[in-house]
Amino acid sequence: MERHVIRLAAVLTALLAGLGLAASPAWAAGSDLAVQSADGREGGVGQIVSVPIGLANKGPDPIGAKSVTVSYRAPAGSVIVRANGATNCVFNVARTTARCQLGADWRAAVTLKPGEFVNRNLDLRIDRNITAPGAVSVSCGCDSKKSNNATNIVLNGVTKPMPSTSPKPSSKPSASASPSPAPSATPSETPEPTEEPSAEESTEPVVAEPSEPPASGSATLSGLMLVGFGIVLLGLVGLGGAVYLWRMRAGRDDDDGDDGGYDMDATQVIR
Repeated sequence: MERHVIRLAAVLTALLAGLGLAASPAWAAGSDLAVQSADGREGGVGQIVSVPIGLANKGPDPIGAKSVTVSYRAPAGSVIVRANGATNCVFNVARTTARCQLGADWRAAVTLKPGEFVNRNLDLRIDRNITAPGAVSVSCGCDSKKSNNATNIVLNGVTKPMPSTSPKPSSKPSASASPSPAPSATPSETPEPTEEPSAEESTEPVVAEPSEPPASGSATLSGLMLVGFGIVLLGLVGLGGAVYLWRMRAGRDDDDGDDGGYDMDATQVIR
């Protein structure tokens, strides 16, 4: 019986070790995408400014062919002309936001330089004074670490939203005020035509930016951890049951031996 218990314990130990090896990569490894933006870019109204956007994979696993989404928001007062290194871009009507897929050239460069930032330019046209920073973010189902997946895009040194400078309307009407026809839209209110999209940009009609799908990395991690804990618990219960049965069997054998000796002595006394 003792030999069977030892074998059972060895099997359970091997099962638990295999479970650890199989489940540990789900939370110990993977890709870790990080993004950064170069500061110090300046420009005047009507100029096109290129802002370097850096992407790096800090994790041990390459991104391979996994889907990677790069999302841009232009600084307030500018519009997006071209997102170099990205493909299949979808812009909103005003071209102040874009949702793109990581292009093959940028993906290959990031794969060849693990842990290093690889830059591609985001071309912006300044239409008026910059009043707030923009943003860029990257997302992938292979990346469970989200803390380094987004950063601000700074243009003309504006790092935070600036207060509005619009004059307050006067409470007293002007004596010389006279009725005037309804004002028409100023030229600045009409979106200016943008340059022809590059080969990397989408030729589909511009639509509103879709919402970001929720990441499933945390749900998968929780499921794997629950499965692992369940198997460990079952293994411990099985091992405890085997030890209990062995102890019961050993105790029964001892009781049988003691009863046999007592009956023999009683028989001898009677005789």
